[in-house]
Amino acid sequence: MMLIAILSLFILVLYLSCGEKIFTADVDCDECYSDKPGEVDLIIEVTLSGAYPSVPIVVYRGEIEENQVEYVDTVYENPYYLYVQAGRKYSVKAKYQKADRTLYAVDATKPKVLLVTDACDAECYVIEDVDLDVRIKKDYLDY
Repeated sequence: MMLIAILSLFILVLYLSCGEKIFTADVDCDECYSDKPGEVDLIIEVTLSGAYPSVPIVVYRGEIEENQVEYVDTVYENPYYLYVQAGRKYSVKAKYQKADRTLYAVDATKPKVLLVTDACDAECYVIEDVDLDVRIKKDYLDY
């Protein structure tokens, strides 16, 4: 009977803790928020050079194939920041054009806000998975 009570209590605690993901890795407490943010900055890296002084991008909610355009812009400076809702998946497509050839680079992420309970002076939230890398890989720089 005692074993059933302990097991039930354990299951109840486990169930109640599923509402928040608890972050357990190293935490920079200076980058920890006391209030849970609903929006985050996506950080988008593109290849900017003499051949590519600007790069057009399209940011989608979800997968690119779903064609739910969130934002369209041209990047002139690295990194590029875009303020979006946390907890949703975002995909980005960068277009690199040289003469009559076009190269696309794509990436996707789902920004997360995670609860930190014991690493800082008080409970706080960290943001993860905000980086999108649509730079041209070395193998394709001379396409």
